[in-house]
Amino acid sequence: MNAAPRTPPSTMDPVTPKHCSPQLRHRILSQARYFSGLSAEDLEQVNRHFRELHYPAESIICHEGGNAERLFFVARGKVKLLRHSSGGDDVLLDLLPQGALFGGLAPLGTRHYPETAMAQTDTCVLAISDGDFQRLLEQHPQVTLAVLASVARSLDDAREVIRQISTSDVRTRVATALLKLAERLGDADEQGILIRAPLSRQDLAAMVGATPETVSRVMADLKREGLIDTGRQWVRVLDSEALRAIDA
Repeated sequence: MNAAPRTPPSTMDPVTPKHCSPQLRHRILSQARYFSGLSAEDLEQVNRHFRELHYPAESIICHEGGNAERLFFVARGKVKLLRHSSGGDDVLLDLLPQGALFGGLAPLGTRHYPETAMAQTDTCVLAISDGDFQRLLEQHPQVTLAVLASVARSLDDAREVIRQISTSDVRTRVATALLKLAERLGDADEQGILIRAPLSRQDLAAMVGATPETVSRVMADLKREGLIDTGRQWVRVLDSEALRAIDA
């Protein structure tokens, strides 16, 4: 497939959430995997347990290794998850869009935050404390069942990451990571799916368990083959099917 014309995307507009409206709060929580089966009345009770918190871009929401005392949902803006490397650098693990869940609580099997969460843009999050979440579990047995199912899925996801790192080559892992980012953060346009994010080769290397040099070679190959295009703070997926076929 021939690459589409290389048209840089427009500059990203900063998100400045001054308020998470009641309608937005309700929608975020109703779509969350823990609460999606609740009635409107029960969902309103859940909503009252959440606090609305605002963070300017580049501010820290929670620190890796800190006591896991809050569970967060992204209401507006984007959040990046970072981990401190042995070399002393913060490496990007994931970028979270609206509705994504992060943080941790003891009832979910997390006693310490596994990553540092930083606001990539001005961000509004909905947060719930350990005590309030415990009360929700006591009041709503269906939430407890959803939490157990979610913990099981998280274990399966962790095993899949280990499997990929153990059995898949770097090209496959990079393709999988790009497809994941495209699904969660991408905007479809006439040329493909545009991922507008400050994603360095080091960041992508940390996500796939490879060296930045190897990831750079893979990205250059994918670009030369017309599967992707890249620019400053953006990647455009030009051929999703071809990327999926890499792991076939």
